[in-house]
Amino acid sequence: MAEGLVNMSDQFKGLPMQDLIGGPLNAAVSANVKLAQATADFINTVGFTQVPVDKKPGEFTTGAARMLDFEFERPGIYVPEVSDKNPNPTPQRTIEEVKIRVPMLAVVPIPNLQVDTVDITFDMEVKSATSESSSTDMNASADVSAKIGWGPVSATVKIHGSVATHKENTRSSDNSAKYHVEVTASNHGTPEGLARVLDMMATAATPMDVNVAPLEAASKRDPKTGKLVDTKPVSPDGSHPSLT
Repeated sequence: MAEGLVNMSDQFKGLPMQDLIGGPLNAAVSANVKLAQATADFINTVGFTQVPVDKKPGEFTTGAARMLDFEFERPGIYVPEVSDKNPNPTPQRTIEEVKIRVPMLAVVPIPNLQVDTVDITFDMEVKSATSESSSTDMNASADVSAKIGWGPVSATVKIHGSVATHKENTRSSDNSAKYHVEVTASNHGTPEGLARVLDMMATAATPMDVNVAPLEAASKRDPKTGKLVDTKPVSPDGSHPSLT
């Protein structure tokens, strides 16, 4: 029987720890670079028009910001000007048609994903650290002789027998390993510099064109466009001229 004890430290020799640990970290760095590039591409493509470059087919440069035009109606109040003939004017209810131009980036969410944490878990389990081999040999033999006879006839008989057995048992080690990598990413919101730009864009989202009509005009609309008829322009700041 032979026995051999396996050194535990030998089980961990030769493991590529630099690749096992550094590989996922390098992948996380590369992922963050690609995510940042995706954010920049989204802002450039969605937020701005693409102008073809002269004499360079297939190439484009960033143009003006993309704008969205909104048109809607809202109720309003018109107060006539005070005059000698009308010292106490009565407010009138009106309907206003408002047009607004809003930058695209001010109304759409901007993706800004980043890898926050990288958890690396490596477990190696040694199920058996010994190797054992045993064998057993057994031999047995016997000689038997006998004399037989009847009357004047007799004889001697000799018998020889042997038995041999062989038995061998072997145990070997069984190693297993588990490698687990978990990556967590989240949206970090809008960067400070971009937030300030978006705030400036939001201030531009003010009415650029306002037309006002008496409330009775709600039943008088263009059958083709559905817009109010007999409207009069007013200042976007809310000051109304005379409706009469």
